[in-house]
Amino acid sequence: MEDNVNTLDRLIQCAKALSLSYNTISPLIIPSNVAHHVTFLPDPQVLFLLNFTTSQRTALLLNPSTLALLYTPANEHFGIVPIEAMACGIPVLACDSGGPTESVLDPDFGLNTSKAERTGWLRPPAASVWADALLEIVSLSVSERETISSNSKKRARMLFSMDAMAGGLKDAILKAVNMGRVELFGPAGTLVIMLLGFLLAYLAGPFIPSIVR
Repeated sequence: MEDNVNTLDRLIQCAKALSLSYNTISPLIIPSNVAHHVTFLPDPQVLFLLNFTTSQRTALLLNPSTLALLYTPANEHFGIVPIEAMACGIPVLACDSGGPTESVLDPDFGLNTSKAERTGWLRPPAASVWADALLEIVSLSVSERETISSNSKKRARMLFSMDAMAGGLKDAILKAVNMGRVELFGPAGTLVIMLLGFLLAYLAGPFIPSIVR
């Protein structure tokens, strides 16, 4: 996709500008329009992993060296990726809009949340702001990181697991059923509409054969 290629180009230019060594790899065949980015340096500072597999994603999220997940889309309608990270106990840094504002708990975001409940950071999409948040994340103590990890797993399980989603759907259906029939126009209005329908059918009846022929 052109947008993905352009994003990779910008990220690599940033790496070069900061004199960071990098490798670009993919489990699939790398398209010709990004093949010029492929490098094989030993122990690079940045690894651009394209088209990663489900197994690779799981390995990254469960790796003890993974300190955080950065979720960059703004105004995302839901965003399953932050929830996947939370389910693995990884702190999330995401934009302060869209779906992450529902899934990620950040006491600095103005929600009625204490620091002891934190599962991540919600910040405006500005590089300097994210840099400050990342410094805070990498500076977490072992106990602080363990608390966030426990909070994240618990929240992901309670609100976004299959059982939780099925229970929410069941409750919504039962609530809708208990509301009873929905009468848009009331009994009298429904009768009027039925009569109008019969009248229109009666008036249109003589023309139907000619139209069909």
